[in-house]
Amino acid sequence: MVRQIFSLLSKDVRAEWRSKQSINGIILYLFSTILVLYYSLVKVEKFLWTGVFWILLIFLSVNSLSGSFNKDKNRHWYYYTLAHPLAIYFSKLLYNVLMLSVMTMLSLFLLSTFFNIPIQDWWIFFITLVISILGISAIFTFISLLTSKANDQGTLMAILATPLIFPILMSGSRLSMISIGILQDSGFIKDITSIFAIDILAISLSIILFPILWRD
Repeated sequence: MVRQIFSLLSKDVRAEWRSKQSINGIILYLFSTILVLYYSLVKVEKFLWTGVFWILLIFLSVNSLSGSFNKDKNRHWYYYTLAHPLAIYFSKLLYNVLMLSVMTMLSLFLLSTFFNIPIQDWWIFFITLVISILGISAIFTFISLLTSKANDQGTLMAILATPLIFPILMSGSRLSMISIGILQDSGFIKDITSIFAIDILAISLSIILFPILWRD
């Protein structure tokens, strides 16, 4: 199954690289957003930086991950005969993690270009990014399969995904404020553990339910 996962992942990466439509659109919108922030705010203070960053992360998540299964909608049964459902799930999950990680790094680069990044503890910030991206990608991957079977995909995605990623956003924002020195909290391990637990729960439920929904 590992070979199937990486074959499907390679297929998605090559397809995205050939089209580049969604990537170019996201990059253009991301650059425009940060440019507007630069001319509007000139300087982003520490207490605003966390909010700006996580708003950008929400935008990147919705626009990068919401259409995971739309491109394969007409090839559903073809992939069903070739690969195990879990191979398809993990290939999409890895692709979404990769896509969101690249876009997040790009947003950090643009923020560092126009504004000063006030992060003091990069270790906490890095751990927060890794586990948050994994959890958000796992949730959006599963929800994307559900919405691909519905007609009103945008509305259903917002209704289902927003409450599920909200705990990750809250704990992630708190950890970001700790990493830049706004909050002094020695109990940050609890926030890291809570996000990691959400990641495990989301992936575990997806492993159980994805094969059933994929065959439907």
